[in-house]
Amino acid sequence: MTREEATALVNSAIEQLLQHDSALLALDVTERSLSYRLAHYMALSEAIRPPLTVDCEYNRHFGDPKRLKLPPRKALDREIRATTVFPDILVHERNTDANNLVVLELKKPGEDIAYDELKLRAFREELGYVHTAHVILGHAADGALVREVAWIDG
Repeated sequence: MTREEATALVNSAIEQLLQHDSALLALDVTERSLSYRLAHYMALSEAIRPPLTVDCEYNRHFGDPKRLKLPPRKALDREIRATTVFPDILVHERNTDANNLVVLELKKPGEDIAYDELKLRAFREELGYVHTAHVILGHAADGALVREVAWIDG
């Protein structure tokens, strides 16, 4: 998958989310709700054909927990986020590193993305993902709709 194809896939999914699920943005739902819907629309694309899948919060690398060499951070809840990673959206082939194509981290406007940038770079360097990006989606403090895709290059 080229960067242009990945960009088209993500942008089309964002358009569909805005068209069909704008109420989620108006309700200010969690990042996880938005990630699921975005992944749903990505999975419907003709670009996603077996063996490729689109997964949310997929935390496995083969049979083991997905881990990256990242600086530790305090776990935010009962999850073990400080040692394992839960990428918001992946486009990949499960149980192999042959088709590690896209990792997306979704944030709402105004949220800190510094740690996620480290994570996205680590996905490229350690697991060979080809394309990684922040997706900033939601309403800013002034009410304006923000929809930005910031690709992280190696």
